[in-house]
Amino acid sequence: MDEKRRWIKLYMMDYDEVYHDSKMLHLWIDILLHANPVDYYHHGQLIKRGQCILSLRQVSERCGMAKNTITKYLHLLEECGKIKLDISRKGTLITVENWDKYQNRVSPSVLKIGQEVGQEVGQEVGQEVGRNKNKRIKEIKNKRRLTRQEEIFNSLASKNLDKFYSDVYEKCDAYGFDRINNLGAFAIAVAEELAAKKKPVPIAERKKPKVTQKVTEEDKEELRRLMEGLGGDL
Repeated sequence: MDEKRRWIKLYMMDYDEVYHDSKMLHLWIDILLHANPVDYYHHGQLIKRGQCILSLRQVSERCGMAKNTITKYLHLLEECGKIKLDISRKGTLITVENWDKYQNRVSPSVLKIGQEVGQEVGQEVGQEVGRNKNKRIKEIKNKRRLTRQEEIFNSLASKNLDKFYSDVYEKCDAYGFDRINNLGAFAIAVAEELAAKKKPVPIAERKKPKVTQKVTEEDKEELRRLMEGLGGDL
């Protein structure tokens, strides 16, 4: 990992005997900076998270301290319970005690603040999601309405029935669009029914009015003569 981009956490609990000795504090921070954040193998040796192999020469160059001074403070840090030393020919393996406690966990105060902020952010996000959801539902409804209007109009236009569009749409809406499986066919059927009701009746098929003719005395006399000529009586 790029050492230039490494960072660590420092807590108030560390402001103890280490804090009051500038050289020990310098060495302690150097150890924390070089401890591994994850497990990895170094020349076949497993170096766990929270551990590091330090070279006294390199530490001396980084911290500007003599090797014997570094050794002294390493043992003091071990006595303080900060680290555990494992000195071998390969180098000095240092294990930071309670590494997860130092670097993973969040203090109760910080956690509480985070929860409060998270709740506020969650509420804002929830409100924004709700607004977007309502907006999306409205858009979908508008799109469906436009799609229905287009489908009805196009279907009626294909049969030259588009003049019945308004009445057909109202009837479809009253019936319930969700109940209509084939909107186009349904719209045409409704329009044809409306067209049949409004279709003018041909003159030849119109019912002729009954004409009542008034019978006069002359008509009766003429009828009587006709009957007598036929040998009948009226």
